[in-house]
Amino acid sequence: MKKLTILISVLLMIVLFSASIFAQPVVVTFWEGMGAKLGTTLQTMTDLFNKQNPDIQVNLVYLGSGNEVDSKLLTAMSANALPTMAQVKGPWASMLFSKGFLAPLYEFPNFTQMVSSIYAPLLVSGTFNGKIYTLPFNRDIFDLFLRPQMFEQAGLPYPKTMQEMAQDAKLLTVVQNGKTVRYGLGFRTTYRQFTAVAYQFGGSYISPNGQITINSTQNVAALTYLVNLVKEGYAYAKFGYFDNELTTSSVAMLLGGSAELTYDLSDIAGQSDGLVMVPIPSNVTFKPMLHGQNVAIFNTATEAQQQAAWKYLQFLLSPAIQLYWAVQTGYIPVNEQVANLPDWKNFVSQNQNGVGAIMVGLDQSADYAPNLPWWTNARDAIRTAFENAIHMTMTPQQALDWAQQQAEQAYESYNSK
Repeated sequence: MKKLTILISVLLMIVLFSASIFAQPVVVTFWEGMGAKLGTTLQTMTDLFNKQNPDIQVNLVYLGSGNEVDSKLLTAMSANALPTMAQVKGPWASMLFSKGFLAPLYEFPNFTQMVSSIYAPLLVSGTFNGKIYTLPFNRDIFDLFLRPQMFEQAGLPYPKTMQEMAQDAKLLTVVQNGKTVRYGLGFRTTYRQFTAVAYQFGGSYISPNGQITINSTQNVAALTYLVNLVKEGYAYAKFGYFDNELTTSSVAMLLGGSAELTYDLSDIAGQSDGLVMVPIPSNVTFKPMLHGQNVAIFNTATEAQQQAAWKYLQFLLSPAIQLYWAVQTGYIPVNEQVANLPDWKNFVSQNQNGVGAIMVGLDQSADYAPNLPWWTNARDAIRTAFENAIHMTMTPQQALDWAQQQAEQAYESYNSK
């Protein structure tokens, strides 16, 4: 009997040892939209995680832009083929939440400790019914990009108000032989560009009591401000990026997200004049606009995959990794502890491009879109209204009145289902 017990014990040890040798790592599939240097940086971070955690294999699947990731997620949701985790924008996350696909992050281990280290305004877009279901990752803040030599030659300080920015745009515009060869200001005719300016005029899209306020007095004032700059010839607006305009130095100021810095610097490579980021000028109130995506874990994954994904997400949001991510990409280091790290302070003090601006006003910041599942339709209407006003086919009031009607219809259509 004793020999039999020893034999069983030995066999059990062999089985357990063999299982440990041949055990496969838990595979986590992460759908993301980080291209170019952003993608290689994310891959470097992920390779490090995989090396440190041999029992987990995180596989990145690049799907294109953030909008493409979102649209493919909705297709996957319908087909019950969601990945383990993915980058998501607020309105799309809201749709996924309403369908019951988001894993409740607040139930994972060490959640309270993790979330306490993140800037509070960045948590709003991942909160549904008072609970946090997604956490911020690639988030940037809207700033103003300046060509410092142009300001120095004109003897101008950097603008801090919308009135100063308009005046500087006028003074920095250059016309030769009846043709504008340099505009004082450039901006894209996108939803987020208008929203970033509207916030500085005290504008918003949803009132505290839940009313749609797209055509508010503040929003109309912001749109009128931008339209007038274009009409007077001091600003140039287009839908695409300003790659060529930066290369040819045909804009002195440019509104944009902080994560665009890397791309913008490549456009001016070799030029004597550099590029500096400063906080977006304000008018009524200083409320920098947040943009970008959060990370969601889906409850359609196995329990082991969800726990592995959570471990990876904690890694991504840790101080050391957030420091590396911010330095390499221009995104906000969402972990508050990064601001006190000596390496971050040294980076900011030695940087010539004003990267410290991405940390200014985070406590007063607000997300680019309300956290509503029907908001994508409203967003598209606001973008169209912005374009119509800039191209002067509608007045600012007419454009935003139309967008208001479209948003109300989107709301009613969604709630009538």
